[in-house]
Amino acid sequence: MNRMKICTLAVAAMTLMLGGCAATAVKETWKSPAYQGGPVQKIAVLAVDDREQYRSAVECHFNAQLNDQGQKAFVTYDLLSLPEIKADKEAAAASLRKSGADTLLLVRLQSQANHDSEVRATPAYFAPTISGYGNADWFGFYSVAFTDMGTVWGNSTREVYLETSLFDLKTEKRLWSSNSRTLLKEETDRVAELAKLVGKLLAGMRKDGLIH
Repeated sequence: MNRMKICTLAVAAMTLMLGGCAATAVKETWKSPAYQGGPVQKIAVLAVDDREQYRSAVECHFNAQLNDQGQKAFVTYDLLSLPEIKADKEAAAASLRKSGADTLLLVRLQSQANHDSEVRATPAYFAPTISGYGNADWFGFYSVAFTDMGTVWGNSTREVYLETSLFDLKTEKRLWSSNSRTLLKEETDRVAELAKLVGKLLAGMRKDGLIH
């Protein structure tokens, strides 16, 4: 199976959660004051996530937008595993350079937080139940669990903070970095929001003269 098919499947797998709205913001960016060069030549994209499905989806989004906009890039999930990179950093860097990369775009999770809330939509309705359940059998406890029949709406949101950095593979120095925050609701289309995030991050890199 070629990379294009794998990327398509990875992105499709993330469409299980659709709809709604979310907010993505680039909180801050930094560019090395020592970097005086123009756009880099070829970028190896690496997303640090043990879940292969998520790693490949993130890398594919960055890779697709970079290449569509005239910047050479390639994914790394099918080239190097995270344990391989951790075991031998020098060998991993050599493998990336052999593939033609002069820079590494590394995306990693900084932190995330979940927020849950409940709102009662209708008044509570207490149905008759078995009396003396304290000494009853399992069915007594079972019936008590369903005494409050009011409708309750629940809502869950997740705040995701990412750090995205561009490194020179020859000097190992960081050339550029950015911190971002994305607020995801239960109905959020993860694929659409990831595309927005990637677009904003690449726009910042382009503004700073790092990519085409």
